[in-house]
Amino acid sequence: MKPFLPLLPLLLLLLLPPSLLPPVLGTKHTTLSFDTLPTTHGLGALPSPHQNLTFTSFSVLAPRSPSLRGFISPHDTNCAVSAPNAILGSRACEECVGATFGVGDTVGKFTLHGFWIKPLDAPEGGVRVRLRGYEAKTEDGEGGGKGEKVREWWVDFPSGWHEMFQVEMKEVSGEVWEGLERVEIVADFGEDRLDWEFCVDDLEVEFFSGKGKDEVEDGGAALEL
Repeated sequence: MKPFLPLLPLLLLLLLPPSLLPPVLGTKHTTLSFDTLPTTHGLGALPSPHQNLTFTSFSVLAPRSPSLRGFISPHDTNCAVSAPNAILGSRACEECVGATFGVGDTVGKFTLHGFWIKPLDAPEGGVRVRLRGYEAKTEDGEGGGKGEKVREWWVDFPSGWHEMFQVEMKEVSGEVWEGLERVEIVADFGEDRLDWEFCVDDLEVEFFSGKGKDEVEDGGAALEL
């Protein structure tokens, strides 16, 4: 019987040391579930950076923790799509920017594919959740960068209790949210746009290294519901 010759190149590659393997595209597709992060009495600090993302104005929430009974509504124990944790976001002050997540110096840019989100016990008049995507600068200086809004999408939640809402960015906004440096999320209500807390889980992102090679290490449209 003749050997299966097409397998020989693959076998040779497997025998090569890592330093001699050909470079791969600098990308890492992952879903952040936050379930391994520790909490105390149902709440915890969110390490930053965490799995290549830097977070501001977010904390870890274990909504079904017995310690939170009487502090959050039983209708909000569904915040964690993948148990036991989700993350809780809000603005640090009414005039402050929203809760953000983005890449640092070790990762060049990322694509936001989707996530799950809901406001806690929406008040009378409902809550609007707004996303802003800020594009990463390229090496030649083109693109967005800090302070320049390049994409925006929002969703209106009526007053009352809600299930977690799955957001698939291409489907809801009509475009791929790629080449991003950071994303800002703001939830507010009323004419004065007062801050309102919200929870996020199963954040699906794809990272790209700044130089376009070497795999990254683990670590406006609108909608009314």
